Amino acid sequence: MENVTSISIIMATARDNYALIGHPKIHMLKPTIDSLKTQSFKDFEVIIIDSLYNKRPNLFNGDPFNSSKLLFRVKHVPVHKNHTFWLDRCRWSVCGQLNTGIIHSQGDLIVRIDDCCEFDSQFIQKFWDGYQSGYFPGAMHLCSNEPPVVIEDAKRDDVLKVIYGQDCLARDARYEIVKNNGGRIVGPYNWHCGYSSMSLEAALKINGLDENFDGDKSLEDIDCGSRIEMAGYKDKFIMDVDHQVIEHGHNPVSGLKGSTSIKCNYALLQLNRLKKRYRVNSDKLIGKDIDFIRETSSKLPCAPEGEKHSFDLTGDLFETWMFRQPIFNLKDERKKILEEV
Repeated sequence: MENVTSISIIMATARDNYALIGHPKIHMLKPTIDSLKTQSFKDFEVIIIDSLYNKRPNLFNGDPFNSSKLLFRVKHVPVHKNHTFWLDRCRWSVCGQLNTGIIHSQGDLIVRIDDCCEFDSQFIQKFWDGYQSGYFPGAMHLCSNEPPVVIEDAKRDDVLKVIYGQDCLARDARYEIVKNNGGRIVGPYNWHCGYSSMSLEAALKINGLDENFDGDKSLEDIDCGSRIEMAGYKDKFIMDVDHQVIEHGHNPVSGLKGSTSIKCNYALLQLNRLKKRYRVNSDKLIGKDIDFIRETSSKLPCAPEGEKHSFDLTGDLFETWMFRQPIFNLKDERKKILEEV
């Protein structure tokens, strides 16, 4: 089936329903759904890839949201069966989730957002405008541990403008750089993080996010940006000071266990760049590549001096990771999913 919409918004979540700090009676997706209702840009779908799907299969069938009453299409889906290896072992698995989102996407542009967030009515339009100008736009975040701001739809834009002008507990590190360079600049590959975008074409060319990153948290989005750049999409990651999103204070994801890291994800990022390996999940790392992961994980910057880091570089977890490396083709998986639609 050909693309049926302009933008696919994908969100990976593994958080309990009422995870907003200070508001135990507000569903953690309500600020996001309310924001999506106000969007001036209408041609989008929302794909929520839910690690807790089995606990809430009716999330958009009236408990508590009703997709039939929304003006945009919502797909609430479990993680695809081919991408649950580390999730089944109660470990971080965001790459498997986001690759599931790519499989279900029918938009020309894929926009990644997170749960517990809200934004103004031009948020999606700015992604599309940037894409139409040849870029893969990103949005900067404002984070707060304060309770979420509950905004009436009619007043949303005015209130957000006020919030953007206030000091907050954590403003995106890129903000001052962009502001001091005219308010709109193209950034390096490592700016492809958080609330980011890429074309469906680029996502399939690089074969999605590198699931070798799963099992441990961090850097999968920056690695994705790195590989997009290596795949030939140069100078794509544009940022604008007026393109921002509020991420509310929230509790951690549910059900993860284990404090020992398998390996350092920065080592994987560095290896992919050294090998100019833009397409992943297609061949296994062996021999010298595995040695590189072990060696780099045990020294700077993975293990800074004076800090205690625990990596399972010679244990069962690392052995499992090494022999389990995923092989799949997202384009083929996507074709099968869309044939079922």
